[in-house]
Amino acid sequence: VCYPTVPLHNGATPGMRMPVVGLGTGPYGTGEHWDNTISEKATAEWLELGGRRIDTSTSYGTQIGIGNAIAASKIPRSEIFVTSKIAQPYPLDYNSSFAQFKQIQEQLQTDYVDLLLIHWPGWVKGTTPRDGFPPCYENDTWKKCRVEAWKALQDIFHKGGAKAIGVSNFEINHLSDIMEIPGNIIPAVNQVECHPYWHEPELIAFCKSHKIQFNTYSPFAAPDHMKFNPAVMPVLLPNNTVVKSIASSHKKSPAQVCFRWAVQQNLVINPRTLSGDHMKENMDIFDFKLTDEEMKSLSALNHPMRKVCPDPHKIE
Repeated sequence: VCYPTVPLHNGATPGMRMPVVGLGTGPYGTGEHWDNTISEKATAEWLELGGRRIDTSTSYGTQIGIGNAIAASKIPRSEIFVTSKIAQPYPLDYNSSFAQFKQIQEQLQTDYVDLLLIHWPGWVKGTTPRDGFPPCYENDTWKKCRVEAWKALQDIFHKGGAKAIGVSNFEINHLSDIMEIPGNIIPAVNQVECHPYWHEPELIAFCKSHKIQFNTYSPFAAPDHMKFNPAVMPVLLPNNTVVKSIASSHKKSPAQVCFRWAVQQNLVINPRTLSGDHMKENMDIFDFKLTDEEMKSLSALNHPMRKVCPDPHKIE
């Protein structure tokens, strides 16, 4: 089975393409439990089912299992698209970013990653990072850290350690910090939380205008995790009447409807699941299309906006 891909631009190897559907492997603390044992089993099943993109991070505690599964699969490395992220929980300086990348290579058992991202643009204002503030944090802003980390990623890209580079959780002001420097590469990808309860048309439009591929995580708003947070999300997306009605009319699941809503906006998605049946379902979203009215109905669900992860707007 050949699944759809999209082209990458800017900080990407010429001609590079990214599978539209990937497997997310990041835990949230409640809900599905992920560790290296579980990620190895899930990655093996994903690859067996035909999935070819896997998303991880140094912070997830899943890279060793993913590396083991890829090695055991005997699938040529060139056929598997691996994304990882450095500088969690905030951007690190130049040398520390390189040190984290070496950890990624060792844990994933690979000389290169297909896509390397800066995980977060900084730490939410008004809170103190658990490891304290790094030296690059100056004048109450993370800008210098973002700039140093991006310089490291560019050098890793030029040396062949990453076939493409990008960012995650970056808002327009964070992107501008690294894009405004003469000679800097524009990110190939921006991975951001996005689903019918939380989406940012201005950020999506900005990314499209600069040929930055928008990659959504938590595209179903992590119902396994958010059921423990009813104050934030009293009605989970699987139970939303609008989502359920549209799903019924297409004979699809609520998850497939939410993923199709993203894909029809030319976004790529990272659903996270341990279930083989759900993996199959997540890839089975290319045989139907939502109407303009259905797209508008789903987009209108973000009032009030309800979010799974911290809000990057609060990061300076």
